[in-house]
Amino acid sequence: MTEVNDAVLHSGGWVEGHTLLSNIATVFKLELPVKGLQVLADKLEPLEVRLDEESRETVAKVTGTAGAPSVEIRVTLNVTFIHDEPDLRRAVPAVPG
Repeated sequence: MTEVNDAVLHSGGWVEGHTLLSNIATVFKLELPVKGLQVLADKLEPLEVRLDEESRETVAKVTGTAGAPSVEIRVTLNVTFIHDEPDLRRAVPAVPG
């Protein structure tokens, strides 16, 4: 996750929040300038975080038509982990009342 954060920062953006879904996936809520979207996609590739075809097409469309490159956009990045491990289970304490 720190590598994804570093890629976002390098693209001129920041992580607004994230949601961990067991050990299956993480959803990142990002904000970055339009010009940083392709930079982010390029920085994620060496991390083996690959965008699907629809996402690559969207990056190309947004960076080509969004107007000023400094305009900030909100982006959601869903990272799904591929492994053979069982689901991560955490004990959730009971809340009185």
